[in-house]
Amino acid sequence: MKWLESEIQERGLPLREVSRRMGGTANATRIRQYLNQQIVCGPAVLTNLAMAVGVSPIEALWLAGRHEAVFDILLALYGLGYRWMTADKTHLDTQSGANFMGYYIEQARGRKVRTREDSCVVPEPLRRRYHQADIYNYAGLYNHVTLPKPMACAILLAVGLFPRRGERAHEQTRTFIRELGSIAARMLPAAERVTLPRHLNSMHKPFESAKTLLPLRYYGKMRLAVVGEYVQTWADEVCKGYADYARIALYECGSFIGELGESENLWEWQRTAFPRANEFSTD
Repeated sequence: MKWLESEIQERGLPLREVSRRMGGTANATRIRQYLNQQIVCGPAVLTNLAMAVGVSPIEALWLAGRHEAVFDILLALYGLGYRWMTADKTHLDTQSGANFMGYYIEQARGRKVRTREDSCVVPEPLRRRYHQADIYNYAGLYNHVTLPKPMACAILLAVGLFPRRGERAHEQTRTFIRELGSIAARMLPAAERVTLPRHLNSMHKPFESAKTLLPLRYYGKMRLAVVGEYVQTWADEVCKGYADYARIALYECGSFIGELGESENLWEWQRTAFPRANEFSTD
């Protein structure tokens, strides 16, 4: 918890002010006990404390080793994104992302309207709610994949916080994940009110498998590496195309999309712009 104490000192916050922002659920003495780990914070208290300090509760939970709570947040963000897609009449392809043909059909209902728009490109009225990721190769635009912003945040956070074995994150990835976590935290009140439809219960399975490994300390350093593989599997199950984009964007070596010719360099063949956290704000 020393990192959180440093954040409090950097912001010049008296512990009484932190207590006030927490709604008086803990006085200054109790907060000091949390910071000194004389009392271990549960996920709910740690989330409240992080938000009172002004840091991302997602990062706070991850740094504190509360990975189960992070999994729950990722699922909640996924559920909110799914709810948005249902409301927008948008179809989710687990390979290529959002398809907006249903949205165009709904807009044209009762009118003789035709559109020549690419059904995978975000329509102008929905750009505040969706993030479109463009991937390039030597020939130019290779692919674009789109998701609602809560779902996009969930995948980027999953890929950024739980890297695959051997992957090296870009230098700016940590700062991006911290900023994205703060933006995603503003979506949580709405996300926590959403219940996933029963036919999506399978989306819990990779996280349930990861949770069984977390208490097994005899795995040593490999434990979180294996947990990371389950989290990456979850991201692929949500949308393989967007998960690939996240790996290309956040890791130095990225990941592979498409078919590679014998003379092509695997890692230079595909590229994308590094994302900016404010692209995912819905304010």
